[in-house]
This record gives sequence, structure tokens and C-alpha cells, in this order.
Amino acid sequence: MPLKKGEFIPAIVKRVARHSFKYGWHGNYPTWEAAQQKTTGYDANSVLQRVKAGALKVKEGQFAYERDGINYPHIEVAYPLLAALLWIASQNNNHLSLIDYGGSLGTSYRQNFPFLKHLHSLQWNLIEQPMFVEEGRKNFEDEHLRFYYSLDEVLPHYQPQLLLFSSSLQYMQKPYELLAQAKQSAIPYLMIDRTAFIDAPADRLTIQKVPPAFYDASYPCWFFSQSKMNNFLQDTYEPVFGFTSGQKVVLGLEELDYTGQLWKRKG
Repeated sequence: MPLKKGEFIPAIVKRVARHSFKYGWHGNYPTWEAAQQKTTGYDANSVLQRVKAGALKVKEGQFAYERDGINYPHIEVAYPLLAALLWIASQNNNHLSLIDYGGSLGTSYRQNFPFLKHLHSLQWNLIEQPMFVEEGRKNFEDEHLRFYYSLDEVLPHYQPQLLLFSSSLQYMQKPYELLAQAKQSAIPYLMIDRTAFIDAPADRLTIQKVPPAFYDASYPCWFFSQSKMNNFLQDTYEPVFGFTSGQKVVLGLEELDYTGQLWKRKG
């Protein structure tokens, strides 16, 4: 199931956590198409070039870490994700293979690699939009990191232990179809990270308007119902642990936490 333009947005947008009334997350749309008609979309190439420039500085040793095209002198450790990766690897004789769905040019890979490089083997399979995959294969692949267009391209060749969605699932047009594909696979662990959920029986489809400080654009964005998501997953998976990521978003008059949860396949 290859990714198409507009199915999920580049990582640079995901970093916007607080906003003015004009920007941020607004509306409650009945369909993806209805929301998309109200959005401007984005210039994918300009986003790619910004992220690429930041990632190259990390690759060349000028900075320790990059996220959303912004460089940092120190790695920002995501402890719940790292704990999950090490825990899963420890159950597999220090071997770790995962799929990072929507992972930009390898942000989470570089974030966690210093703490994973001691493993006997590490295979980080990253699925992204075609433009990112092409750039990743050209300039960022190494012995551990590989770029792919879809789950169907990865699964015949590897036996990943984890499928990771880090602030990407909410930008998919059909997120439950993708989760259904994951349920049908043999991947034993699923992690949904850096995602805001709502206390409501149904999902809410909004438009995210990005401040021009990043670039002028807008996209459809889901706020998933926590109960609906749990009901969808629990026939196949059971929760291992949940956590908050430290980021918050404002939806209407409500402030929501970005959260994460690790799920394990039953049986």
C-alpha cells in the first residue's frame, strides 16, 4: 500500500504544539475529502530540502540531533520509546528490527542509535513519502537504516518486532486500514507515540493550520477517540504501558497531551 501525497505530512509540522487562535487545530469535518478541500496542502520539496539540510549537518557531525529540520547540540532522548526498544531487543537476544512509519529522514533512528549500537544487530526500516524515500536511499542509508515506500515492500524481506507510529498515524487518510494491515501481519509489537487522543466515542477530523514560522500550509489531522482506538486494537493486542510525551496541543477550549502506548500481540 504505497504512500500517496497528502496521506501524512512531513515531520516538521508535527512539532507545532501550541498556537494562536488563527493557527493550530480547528473544525470537525465529516470526511477527509471535506477537510482537504479547506486546506492549502504544502510544498513537499521545500519541506524535504529543509529537513535534508538539518539531517546532513547531523550526518557530518556539526550537530548531535535534528528534528523537523531544526538542529540541536544534544540529543533529545525519548525515554519511553528507548525503553521499549531496549526491552524488545532484550527479549530477542539483543537483536532489534522495526518499522518506523513516517520517520522523515531518520530522526528517531539517529536519536536512539547511540543507545542501540551495542546490539548484536539493528535493522531500522523507515517508510515515508516517495520523495523522502528517494532522498533517504541516496544520502542517508547505512548498514542499519533502510528506506521503503510501503509495508508491503518491507514485510516479505524482514521479520520486524515493532511497528512504530511517532506522530504520523493522525495524518493518514485511512489510519484504521493501515492498523488492520498491521493486525494481519505477524509483527508482535505496535507503538503509537506523540499522538493526541480525545475522550469521545468518535474520532474528530480537524484542519491543522501551520504558523508561517515553519511555512504557510494546512492539512487534515485526526484526533482519535481513545475508546474507539482501544476497541479496535484489543482483539489483537494488549497494552504494555502508556505514557505522556511532554507536548500539548489545544483543540477548542481543551488542552490535550501528546501520549504514547506500547501494545503487544496476544498469544
